[in-house]
Amino acid sequence: MPNTSEITLVMVDDNADEIFLTRRQVRRDGIVNNFVSEKKPENLLATLSHLGKTGIDKSKIMVLLDINMPRSNGFETLKKVRSDREFKDVPVIMLSASDDAADMFEAFDLGASGYIVKPFKADEFFAALTNLPDVKYQLIRQVQ
Repeated sequence: MPNTSEITLVMVDDNADEIFLTRRQVRRDGIVNNFVSEKKPENLLATLSHLGKTGIDKSKIMVLLDINMPRSNGFETLKKVRSDREFKDVPVIMLSASDDAADMFEAFDLGASGYIVKPFKADEFFAALTNLPDVKYQLIRQVQ
C-alpha cells in the first residue's frame, strides 16, 4: 500500500486493557501511524479539537469508537460527532465485540464509516479504510 498521507488514529474506549491490546495489535501488524487514546467518550470532541490545536489536520484523523461504554455509548458519541460542524466528516469506525446485524445497521444509520468486530486483524482494518468513500487516508505500514 503506497504511503500518500499519514493519519492519526484516535481510539475511544473506556477499557484501558482494550486500548492497550488494540494499540499492540496495530503495532504488531506493522501499522505505525500516530495512535491517541481517549477513555471517556464524552471527551472525544475536546480531544479532536486539541489535536487540531497541536497542528494535526482534521482531514487526517480517523476515530476508532467502541460501542459498549457505560456513560455515553458509542452510538450516542457518534451522533454527537456527526452533528458537530467541525468534525462531522471525520471517519469513524465502530469497534465492537458484537457481530449482531442490528448493531451494524444502527452504526451505519447513524453515519459510521465502518464497523469492525474486535479483535480485528490489519487486513480487516485496511478493508474498512479502503471502503471509505473518496478515501484520502492511508495507513503507514512498516515494511517487514
